Amino acid sequence: MRWIVTVVLFIAFACAARAETDAARFNAGVIRLTVADPTAPIDTVVFYPTRDPDTAWHAGPFLIEATRNATPVADRRFPVVLISHGRRGGPMSHRELATALARAGFIVVLPTHVGDAYGSPPAPTQSRILIDRPRQAEASLNAVLADRRFAASVDEHRIGMIGFSAGGYTALILAGAKPDFRAAIAYCAMHDDPGSCPRRAAEGGTQPVAESTSAVTPELAAWKPPLDPRVKALVLMDPLAVMFDASALAAVHVPTLLYRPQNEAYLGAAANALAVATGLQPRPQTEVVPGNHFVFIDPCPNSIAADEPLVCQDAPGVDRAEIHRQIERDVVGFLRAHL
Repeated sequence: MRWIVTVVLFIAFACAARAETDAARFNAGVIRLTVADPTAPIDTVVFYPTRDPDTAWHAGPFLIEATRNATPVADRRFPVVLISHGRRGGPMSHRELATALARAGFIVVLPTHVGDAYGSPPAPTQSRILIDRPRQAEASLNAVLADRRFAASVDEHRIGMIGFSAGGYTALILAGAKPDFRAAIAYCAMHDDPGSCPRRAAEGGTQPVAESTSAVTPELAAWKPPLDPRVKALVLMDPLAVMFDASALAAVHVPTLLYRPQNEAYLGAAANALAVATGLQPRPQTEVVPGNHFVFIDPCPNSIAADEPLVCQDAPGVDRAEIHRQIERDVVGFLRAHL
């Protein structure tokens, strides 16, 4: 009997050691793709496992700890993860998470949501953004799956998606959610919720989803949201979900890891993260982290932090870097379990 216990323990320790080895087995590579799209070309960043030596570099103010144009690992196939950034963000908003995923054995696709990205002209209407985002994410995913450089690396049967804020909306759409924009309009008529209800700014803003206080714009009313059955798991970080109630979420049946911040001043939890937590079946694994809505964006370089206090500066006692290290560990474990 004792030898059986010894063998079992040996196998358990060997499996644990193998898991730890796999987690740190690869370095990270990165390339940029330009993806064709009816609106405008989509600048897409791809992080992926490589065995080339790590060579860090700067993309503007951002330190990228992944080797440019490195050779992808081609002797095994890796799951693919889409990351959709938030409103007026960009791929570099989640560069550290993408690097950690690449090192853990994932190919990570980060599209720039044209019309809703930092540094690019805003779309003329919020309706246009809501329609374009899912298509842009799918186009970038398809481009990577078809790219000859990843032909021996991608596993098209293991695809997950991570979405932050409006990226959470994007992920839910592709997973099968059916938005009710009239409900969103009604909510915004009654609530002062800056994250859920963008208003037309005097300069450079976008129009709302309604032509009046009760009518959805014709383009949104005619829109048929896409469903991508390839998406097998979701990670949602304080998602914009004011247009989804339980019936709107009924068609989403993939495992979900849901994060929300303790401070909900920017994006009301009741109509967004909590609505997702109670509306999805099966119920998502839910984690609450210190900080506000923007704590899910990677720590800001010093050259940006002073100019973007809302996005970059955390309350005393909130350690964004440490929060991100924990999120990286959790997300890697979750995606490994479900892809």
